Amino acid sequence: MSTDLKPDAATNDVLFDEETCFRLHELMDASIKGHRQRLRQRFSQRGFDGFHDYEVLELLLTYAIARTDVKPLAKSLLTRFGTLAGVFDAPLAELKEIHGIGESGALFLTLIRQVEVRYLASDLPGRQLLDRPERVRAYLRLLVQGRGMECFGAIFTDQQHRLLTTQILFEGTVDRTAVYPRNLMKRALELDARGMILFHNHPGGTPHASNEDIELTRRMAEACAPLELKILDHFLIADREVLSFREHGWF
Repeated sequence: MSTDLKPDAATNDVLFDEETCFRLHELMDASIKGHRQRLRQRFSQRGFDGFHDYEVLELLLTYAIARTDVKPLAKSLLTRFGTLAGVFDAPLAELKEIHGIGESGALFLTLIRQVEVRYLASDLPGRQLLDRPERVRAYLRLLVQGRGMECFGAIFTDQQHRLLTTQILFEGTVDRTAVYPRNLMKRALELDARGMILFHNHPGGTPHASNEDIELTRRMAEACAPLELKILDHFLIADREVLSFREHGWF
């Protein structure tokens, strides 16, 4: 292929003719396509074994962003949010601030955690939750992690401690939530629940239950007893830690 190179009179830069520019774009597209195929082939053969974290993001982004080298974007995401967990927990608005990710790329990354929440939740119905404590912990961590405000909720169960539903019932400020036990018990009776696993988060990441948290749990357990409604546990989610009140003897 002959290339007609023409120097620009003002800048002395070399300008390519239209055919050459088209060919260069084709070569770049082919290079990007080949790299994407190699990433996918590595994953199909060995999973994420041997992948760097930026390569995990890079592979995921190939399904959301077309015909673009997404390696720099993957590295920018890790620089901004620190870890893969930080990226997947990041709010949509913050992801969209990263140059080059676009609406579809940011939305795709927020789906990752939500899919995992649904995956864990799908394994809980029909099973005794007390027999699967680690699944419950993982589910609750993903459910509330990334929320900027404190929230309080409950997993409602039947007589055999099987899942009925999970609901976040109260939301407050960064460090406080007003909890109304009467409303919580009313909801339990509406569902004909016989057990509850309470949970709340500390958005600041402090993995310590306050005296108010412990006292509230004890009062609720006492109030529920005459209704044949049992508080099975109370979990505190702080960053990536999930603490059990029952295991710590707090009620």
